[in-house]
Amino acid sequence: MLPALAGSFELDSYDPQAGQLVSPGSLPQERDVRGTAEVAGWVIEDHIARLLRQISVYIGYPYDDLDEAALTGVLDDTNDETPDGWFEYPLAGTPTLVVRLAQAPGSAVVSVRVEGAMDLVLATRVETLLDLL
Repeated sequence: MLPALAGSFELDSYDPQAGQLVSPGSLPQERDVRGTAEVAGWVIEDHIARLLRQISVYIGYPYDDLDEAALTGVLDDTNDETPDGWFEYPLAGTPTLVVRLAQAPGSAVVSVRVEGAMDLVLATRVETLLDLL
């Protein structure tokens, strides 16, 4: 999403996952970000609660201790290398988002996908949060 935001102002942007500068002309055609959008990235396992708590702030969802209790041990049976190895957790704010989590085998790295009716600003916030954590 950050490259799309920069591209809308005809600016280059740095893609940390690719490790290179991306020019606006090399971006794929922008999808309709008013529809369902997906933001993907990864975080260290210890940062999952912090990630979900901050996304919840963005969408007005009252994330609390019950949410954290519901997430206890859910990553144990996940695998980010298989399509059906992901855990889904809904955040019923405005908009409602579905957060998919899966741990890389033998690692503390957790792959994250956030899906929902995000506008460009919300999607950029989520992507930035994933980059920072």
